Amino acid sequence: MEELSFLSLSALFMVSFIGIPHGSFDGAVAMLMGYSDRRKFSLFIFGYLGISALVIIFWIYFPIVGLILFILMSVFHFGLCDWSFLKIQNYKWLISATHGMNIVFGIIFFHEEASFQIFEYLSNSSIYQFRSYLSFAYFVYLLLVSSYLFLAVQHKKMRYGLLEIAVTFFIISLLEPLAAFALYFCFVHTIKHVSAILKKTKEHLTNGRLVFISTICFTIATWIGGCATIYYLSQNYSFEESFIKTIFIGLASLTLPHMILVDLVYRKKFN
Repeated sequence: MEELSFLSLSALFMVSFIGIPHGSFDGAVAMLMGYSDRRKFSLFIFGYLGISALVIIFWIYFPIVGLILFILMSVFHFGLCDWSFLKIQNYKWLISATHGMNIVFGIIFFHEEASFQIFEYLSNSSIYQFRSYLSFAYFVYLLLVSSYLFLAVQHKKMRYGLLEIAVTFFIISLLEPLAAFALYFCFVHTIKHVSAILKKTKEHLTNGRLVFISTICFTIATWIGGCATIYYLSQNYSFEESFIKTIFIGLASLTLPHMILVDLVYRKKFN
């Protein structure tokens, strides 16, 4: 593996210390959903960690399928967050798919070779056979953007979404893939998610101290687990490859329970 640039390494550290811990607020989300007493909260943690462990086991045995599913999950999770932030009730799936594909497939489009090198580290060389399907994904993205543009003529809020899509697309064309991902994940997606959760917890939860403590505990546990994993993997891989595997497979393992909680449960109640 080629050495990562300083910018790419910095991006991975940003994802580690800013991006990934935003999921630590899932404890607060669980409380909003009624898992507020000790027994229910313990069951929530057990189920959350159980799903995460199953994702890692699945990835180990089926790395290519795991990677593809993670890419698709990222598209819809990022997109749903952007849709929720725009506060538009109509065209939910068109807006979500457009915003999600914009960041994920935009990075792949501008940095295809570098992206697939990262994908190879996360799976194996067989992932390159899927490059031939990218033209279909780009075609779908163009259809979505065209529909979005047409609807934005009539709906003012969608114009702000269209502007965000254009700015994001331009920025990721200038940056390395890991830096582009980190910039969006840490300073767009994370800020949107955390601000929304903090607003709801202030409105609906009285025990702010418990929210703070649970968030800090989950964050520290995530950092410790990540560092331990990097150290373990570095016995067989370079530091850079160990870092990438830890970040993205770790993200995948946290994304599924995070999506179940946030996108399927939380948004049903608060969007």
